Amino acid sequence: MCSLQEKTKKALLLSEQDIEPLLKGDFKTLLAQNKDAAIRVGIAYIGILIVLLLFLSLFSMLGAFGKMFLLCLFFGGLGAVGFLHKADALKALSYPIFSYGFVGIFGLMTLAMFSGISAQGSFLSKILMILIVGGIIGGGYTFRQKAKDLGLSTLQLVGIALVVGSLTLSLQLVGIQFCIDGEVAAAQRASEARRQHDAEAMQRNMASTKVCSSEEECRKINMKKNSYYEQFEEVTQEVCERAVAKEMPGRFEWTVSAKDYKFNRYEVDVLKDDITLFGDAAQLIGNKGEKTKMRYTCRYNTKKNTAFASVSEAK
Repeated sequence: MCSLQEKTKKALLLSEQDIEPLLKGDFKTLLAQNKDAAIRVGIAYIGILIVLLLFLSLFSMLGAFGKMFLLCLFFGGLGAVGFLHKADALKALSYPIFSYGFVGIFGLMTLAMFSGISAQGSFLSKILMILIVGGIIGGGYTFRQKAKDLGLSTLQLVGIALVVGSLTLSLQLVGIQFCIDGEVAAAQRASEARRQHDAEAMQRNMASTKVCSSEEECRKINMKKNSYYEQFEEVTQEVCERAVAKEMPGRFEWTVSAKDYKFNRYEVDVLKDDITLFGDAAQLIGNKGEKTKMRYTCRYNTKKNTAFASVSEAK
């Protein structure tokens, strides 16, 4: 007891007359007899509150591993102090000046963890939180008589319950943060995969699209292929008809009238000035009069006025 009083007096620069009302929590008397001492005590409380708020702010900003490290640091330090100074710690909680502060600190911490789980947790997490809080309250109420037998006051029992509650809810909030971090990481991987896929698709599209290098090429690329073909349709049909006829391996006949076009499909490459025609309106006539249907193609260059044809049996 003396050791605790001496440490308190030394830490807060108090006199023998100041220590008694302080330990009783009688701030009115302390303020009346030593205003400077009361101010120092108030500053000490404010400093502890600021440290707690900084801890809670840092805890809310960190990820799951950061939260776990901070909890281990906080509760590990608290446990080490309590274990090394067990007698002083239990005695300190018997004084209002320490017990009220202890209850206030861990009450605020428990409330912050409760709020965090309510905001971030799923429905099942909230149910678990309610069960934890209910279990702690029920356990404290059940063991209240045993606590009295051990010399613990109601305020000390409440303080212990708040420590257990803040630790348990903190661990639950860390578990929730692990799930959130996992979901965020999965979403980022999916987003990166989509971005990579889009980038590859764009590269393939750019590679397959020839960019014009001259004003004439740009004009041709922007020209509709149907319009390009219509400009040369008549001459292309005539030139290719003669080219196909020269490539026939024997006597043949057209299966359409002389005035009709012999080709029924076309493809256009405006950059190469090529028009390719396709058709099958021809029959090869054998020596005995048998007829074989033929297919043919013809590529006509509008700039060079040249045509190349090929024929084959229709299958």
